[in-house]
Amino acid sequence: MGFDCASYDFTSPDSTSTFLYCPSFPAAALFAVLFGLSTITHIVQAFCYGKLRLSWVIILGSAWETIAFGLRTAATQKPLSDGLGIPSVILIYLAPLLVNAFAYMVLGRMVWYYLVAKRVCRIGATRLTVIFVWLDIIAFLVQLAGASLTTGHSEADATPEAKADSARLQQIGLNIYMGGIGFQLFWILVFSGVAWRFRVKAVRGVDLQRPTSWRVLLAVLYFTLFMIGVRIIFRLVEFSQGIYDATLTTHEVFFYVLEAAPMLIACVTWNVFHPGRFLVGPESEFPHLSRQAKKAKKAEKKRLTAEKKTQKAQLKMERRRGGEVENMERGQSPLMGVELQ
Repeated sequence: MGFDCASYDFTSPDSTSTFLYCPSFPAAALFAVLFGLSTITHIVQAFCYGKLRLSWVIILGSAWETIAFGLRTAATQKPLSDGLGIPSVILIYLAPLLVNAFAYMVLGRMVWYYLVAKRVCRIGATRLTVIFVWLDIIAFLVQLAGASLTTGHSEADATPEAKADSARLQQIGLNIYMGGIGFQLFWILVFSGVAWRFRVKAVRGVDLQRPTSWRVLLAVLYFTLFMIGVRIIFRLVEFSQGIYDATLTTHEVFFYVLEAAPMLIACVTWNVFHPGRFLVGPESEFPHLSRQAKKAKKAEKKRLTAEKKTQKAQLKMERRRGGEVENMERGQSPLMGVELQ
């Protein structure tokens, strides 16, 4: 006799399932296929447009979503086994960060490609990308730590003390994860302000070297950030309600409408409006330095730093000597600090 999913109480604290509802096989399979098609399209586009250095992160993000929903599809057949459910949940939690990082990388290329000064908000295009990607990495690590704790649970035959400890650990994990996505949302808002500053400079046209196509790409960037924001707000509201007795956590439809669908739309939107269609030519990518060139640049930076230190030391010595001469001209001993009789 097979497992009766409909009659099982998934919301019970004694449940050993990763899910809080009877998971749908058709829905999971559908999203696995759709994310898979988006991933394959991104791979093809990366090579066709010559944008692998830019597109690898969106490829990885959509691939994680594909794997996550593939595992979820398999887990629907064994909903009480966490061997498939836990990695699926973790990948679903973390994949949006890669899609987010792609938006950061796209704006950096836009600043480099469209603006003559190649900077916005007094930040260079390459540094802008590095700053926000590192902030995304920090959010990734925090969310990974939280997700790892959230997905753990006690066994059905565990003692009451063990179950209480497990529930407490899950709540700590939720708090950490919520902090991570809150951190992510904050920097998305800051980044949106930077993108708006780019728009202001582009509209004025004073610093614009390529007056076409930036509007479409910027609109797509804002739209995908909005989709990520919808997903983050859903998670914040969901987890703030608790684990076992919240409407958002115990009904699968909210997961697909407010988590899976926004991320799929974001990935597919980048398929339709791929940056490679708009960022064309050698100026569309950051200059790629060889290892020797990077070493030479680093050595030159050290040399300039050493020169500045030497110049500062020489200037300090000259000022000191000038002060001694001035004291002597006044008839004062440079050593004793008293007037000579």
